[in-house]
Amino acid sequence: MRIPRFYLDLPLQTGQQFELAPEIFRHAIQVLRLNPGENLILFNGRGGEYLAELTRIEKRRAKVLIRNFNPEDTESALQLTLVQALIKPDRMDLALQKSVELGVTAIQPLLTQRSVVRPGPEQFDKKRQHWEAVVSSACEQSGRTRLPAVLPLLTLDDYLAASAGRERLILVPGAHQRLPELAFAPYPPPALEVLVGPEGGFSDEEVSTSLQAGSRPLGLGPRILRAETAALTIISLLQQRFGDL
Repeated sequence: MRIPRFYLDLPLQTGQQFELAPEIFRHAIQVLRLNPGENLILFNGRGGEYLAELTRIEKRRAKVLIRNFNPEDTESALQLTLVQALIKPDRMDLALQKSVELGVTAIQPLLTQRSVVRPGPEQFDKKRQHWEAVVSSACEQSGRTRLPAVLPLLTLDDYLAASAGRERLILVPGAHQRLPELAFAPYPPPALEVLVGPEGGFSDEEVSTSLQAGSRPLGLGPRILRAETAALTIISLLQQRFGDL
């Protein structure tokens, strides 16, 4: 049986004993029905993971003891940022969840001309908290030991200004250039950022602005892909070519 994994935003060390957070207690004890003496894996997103033993279970709390540390690194050598224009909530969740499983380093939400979802500052704070929970859950499931960052929401212009000089690719339906045809210096590239549009894609103006700022256009074949499909396709291709797939 696979040992269940849980993310904790806490400093962790061998020999440490503490009570489980309420949300982990609910999952480990009330859902999975773990018993004293059984093991679970804890990680704090800072590298490696910890094998812990349940030492005591009460009605509303449980204690664990960290037995040892495993320094295993499951991260890709490619530092890959998904620059994802806002899309409908369920599709955004899917894009984030699967991109984390595929090994992205960071997620940059983007507000674009055709973004249907347009949250205000307070709404975005709640969305970001939700996305961070999606990311940590995907890390728990996939065995990742470092948590990809969910960055603050930016407009396309602000993002292009902040990312000047970085290696950026922008997905453009109908673009003739395919990934095998692109040259990179250095090779393999240590870091890449890939822009994926919203429902309806980037506007012609946005594509032009991005290209003028140094982004390189990239096509994914003759078919029109949904935003979340395009994101997962390009991440898989980049990880297969430069990462660890």
